[in-house]
Amino acid sequence: MLAWYRRGHGLGLGFGRSLGLGLGLAALLTAGCAGDDGDRTTGGFTATAPTTNPTTATMSASTTGTSDTDPTATEGTSGTEGTTSAATTTETSGDTTGPGPNCGDGTVDEDEECDDGNADDGDACTNLCTNAACGDGVVQEGVEECDDGNDLDTDECLSTCVAASCGDTFVQEGVEECDDGNDDDGDGCIAGCLLAACGDGVVQDGVEECDDGNEDDTDECPSTCLPASCGDGFVQEGVEECDDGNMDDDDECVAGCVPAVCGDGFVQEGVEECDDANEDNADECVDGCKTAVCGDGFVQEGVEECDDGNNVDGDACTNECTSNAQSYKQSFTQGQGSASQCTAWNAYRSSLNPGAYTKIILRGSNDLTGVSCSGPNANTLCNNLKNGTASNIACDGRTWQIGNCGSGVEINANGGMCACTNPGYTVRPCIGNSNWGGMKGPTCSGASQQLEVICQ
Repeated sequence: MLAWYRRGHGLGLGFGRSLGLGLGLAALLTAGCAGDDGDRTTGGFTATAPTTNPTTATMSASTTGTSDTDPTATEGTSGTEGTTSAATTTETSGDTTGPGPNCGDGTVDEDEECDDGNADDGDACTNLCTNAACGDGVVQEGVEECDDGNDLDTDECLSTCVAASCGDTFVQEGVEECDDGNDDDGDGCIAGCLLAACGDGVVQDGVEECDDGNEDDTDECPSTCLPASCGDGFVQEGVEECDDGNMDDDDECVAGCVPAVCGDGFVQEGVEECDDANEDNADECVDGCKTAVCGDGFVQEGVEECDDGNNVDGDACTNECTSNAQSYKQSFTQGQGSASQCTAWNAYRSSLNPGAYTKIILRGSNDLTGVSCSGPNANTLCNNLKNGTASNIACDGRTWQIGNCGSGVEINANGGMCACTNPGYTVRPCIGNSNWGGMKGPTCSGASQQLEVICQ
């Protein structure tokens, strides 16, 4: 532009100089002509031309030239104006077609996809004259919810230009833990796009059996999300008394989640010696869950003859639990006397040792169990039987009596001395007739049977 300007300027100056000189000459010629037309006929042109001061003419031309270099010269300024006019004319003639292609002029040019002639960037044609599209960073009104200009599906705006939301199958970073795109709360991702976990109140299929949404381990669904059960280590309130989380029945909490006790059938280690879950003290395990031993006061069936629970070796039961018991056992025939049985009866009474008897028994073939009296009263009865001392003693629910009947000593558990009783428990071999007694039947003229008296 600067070069053009210089060229133009130079042209203007040159043109101005030539024009100035020409005008000067023309003025001279005109002046001559105006003075006298006749003079030109007579050759006055040549004569009158010198009348113009050549020095002045020269100076005018010189002045004209000088104005090109003198910025204060008026004529030079005129020359500049002429130059500017020429340059302007030249520029205008070079741009006669108007301004070039422009986005927004409403005309779709070759390098534009569209041109809607407006400044609205949210319609179908952007301000860059490109067709609106998802991912261009401009939200197209009524078509897109958002447009962040990227392809990320983990931010607030998906690559589909839809606002991120729970259920769109894309996990929004920092907002969602998961997003499986469904409403099924039984899978790994539940409502709110949270990862399923025990305690969220939703039962995850195939993983949890229950989920009550709390951390209470005493209800039906503990914090393991498995139904409460005996052995899970949690005591279910109102259902279990204990729960130690194991299947060991020799500790303090046994099967059924109940505290270990003697008689539950489980031997509590360090507490019980045995536990047979019964109250039979004639077997190997007696009261207190103790192993049966001689001296425990319980006769172990098939093992001990007796067990008086003491260390007195001279009483009815030795310290080896063998019996020092004295027994009378005789057969009687119905309707017959009992002279021989009387002799044996008196011998038996004499054999009784004055000691610590613990039990007396009356029984027979008609009643193999019979009746008995235990404890100190038994010792009194046995000693009084030996001595024939009259006695009337209440023991174990019966009234026991000792006294004379006929020509000898009688013992009974009927409460009636020297009487016919039915049913009764009476032994009186020395009565001198057939009313010798009986067991669990008539005590006078009884049926043939065996009668037995045992002091132990």
